[in-house]
Amino acid sequence: MHTLTFLTIGQAPRPDLSEAIKAHLPATARIRQAGVLDGLSHGEVELRFGATEGRATLLSRLTDGSSVALDADAVGAGLQSCIDQEEAAGADVVVLLCTGEFPSLRTRRARLVEPDALVTGYVGTVLRGSRVGFVVPLPEQVTEARNKWRAVVPDPAFTTASPYAENDATLLAAACTHLEAGADALMLDCMGYGARHRRSLRAAGITVPVLTPGAVVGAALGPLLD
Repeated sequence: MHTLTFLTIGQAPRPDLSEAIKAHLPATARIRQAGVLDGLSHGEVELRFGATEGRATLLSRLTDGSSVALDADAVGAGLQSCIDQEEAAGADVVVLLCTGEFPSLRTRRARLVEPDALVTGYVGTVLRGSRVGFVVPLPEQVTEARNKWRAVVPDPAFTTASPYAENDATLLAAACTHLEAGADALMLDCMGYGARHRRSLRAAGITVPVLTPGAVVGAALGPLLD
């Protein structure tokens, strides 16, 4: 029996982020949820983890439903602290619920599952040669995304739409921009995008493959825990 922690950069629990992964896990898996911002007020979050102009930025959500822009370096330090705590509590597997890049994260014995590595590898292999349109949450993240996906050929295009918007109108517009430019597939590059967003695009008539990180991570992780 495996003990697995879903670790978000925001506040736990985040069933909207973990549901696509859980669908692939064995029924015997024991699941915990933890977050870097657990127990913090909005003001404390802004003070300790708030985004800094000119630095890498991430987007997440608090349990009150509000979204927050976060400094990636501060989040990385917070993630390592949480990983250490979850290992001490007996976690065998720690799954990050974020597609950001955190190259310095380490575990002592637990398996660390980083969506960034899984998703980039999947797209680079399965969609090799396809024209992929990427959607990221914030305009400030486009420069980082270009570097992250620099190995994709043909050169990828990027649009932005928050996964935490009240409706999916902006996401649909972002997707249509890619399709009009000839995209063969869409990659929604944030754990905040899930099955609901994919269904929304399908309902709007979009038929090209729409990839979400949770689905990719779940398909890769499930067989390892059977």
